[in-house]
Amino acid sequence: MDPTYKSKMTTYVNEQIPKLKTVNNDDLESMFENFSPDQIVETSGLTAEEVVDSFRLSLITESLTEQYSETYKLGAKMFGAEWLNDYVVGFWEPDENGHADPFKNILLDFGVDQKVITDEINEAKHTTDYKIHHEAGFSPIALTTYGMIQECITDYWYELQRDFFPKSSNTNKVISKVKGREALHTVQFRDLTAFQLEADPSLLPEIIHSTINFSMPSNHIPVVQDIEAKTQEWLPKMDGEVTELLRRIIFHINGSLNDKTRLGQLLTEYASASESRFLSLVPNHVLSGAISHVKGGYGLVGEIILEQLGLTASEPDMPKDFNESIQFKIKSILKRWAIKRMNLEGLLHSNNLIASTQQND
Repeated sequence: MDPTYKSKMTTYVNEQIPKLKTVNNDDLESMFENFSPDQIVETSGLTAEEVVDSFRLSLITESLTEQYSETYKLGAKMFGAEWLNDYVVGFWEPDENGHADPFKNILLDFGVDQKVITDEINEAKHTTDYKIHHEAGFSPIALTTYGMIQECITDYWYELQRDFFPKSSNTNKVISKVKGREALHTVQFRDLTAFQLEADPSLLPEIIHSTINFSMPSNHIPVVQDIEAKTQEWLPKMDGEVTELLRRIIFHINGSLNDKTRLGQLLTEYASASESRFLSLVPNHVLSGAISHVKGGYGLVGEIILEQLGLTASEPDMPKDFNESIQFKIKSILKRWAIKRMNLEGLLHSNNLIASTQQND
């Protein structure tokens, strides 16, 4: 591992801490604008009850920040990653701590009783022990990978909830502020993941493991599990798209890997671990085995996915001789064949990556 690694991580974390920003009281007090679920239903495919439940899910999940923080700190202690502990304690946890209050105010504005809200939060805290359900790994790079994906999904979910309200409303503006913090956290976790991989490329399997075993925290909160199970069905009713969420997740994963071959390996192994098919008519375990034995196979997968999602893929090197020309033509044929059969949403629906579009905080 690069001997300057720890110094680089510490420097980056120290640069992030001054960016700490919490939701202030003026913001919170401005949110009582007499909105009702019935108003929101007029511009949404959800029912009034589903609208309320979507915000219950956000509130309850955000209310367990301390438990998620404990998970990060446990991993930092296990692996001696002082920089990760400093980031979580000095920035991430205090930055997140105010995110539950806006969703609480929305529910109060909807007419939900204060006692009902308080009782539900307390029940969630007493019936949940998040760290024992965290299966994405406790190594620093597994945790930062998890954080990157989780915050990316959260950012998109809040974007959809924000758009329930008029752009000129204070409620819209406050949710925008919270969403902006989640977007920042996504980038921070992405950068922390990239730095670790750059220092030690052998950590790629940890990133792949974290992605394959990813599951949003709300999957493990009994109070809202039944709501969480409906979020994928709700996404299009909230004017969201599964493919758009996939595009955002892949954008950040690719940013952390900085290599289409690594991306192709990650996506191939992820698809192989799932039940859905990456390519129509081809079982994923068969496809994965074939790709792993083809020179440049993983890079081809990464290239195809990036192009299909409208993300930038590095231009392939033009052939320099006859042999390379033959390989280039074969690769082009395979690429066209794969694109016609690509099932991007199958990649998503297969596992936990978007089994919940909901968030930690």
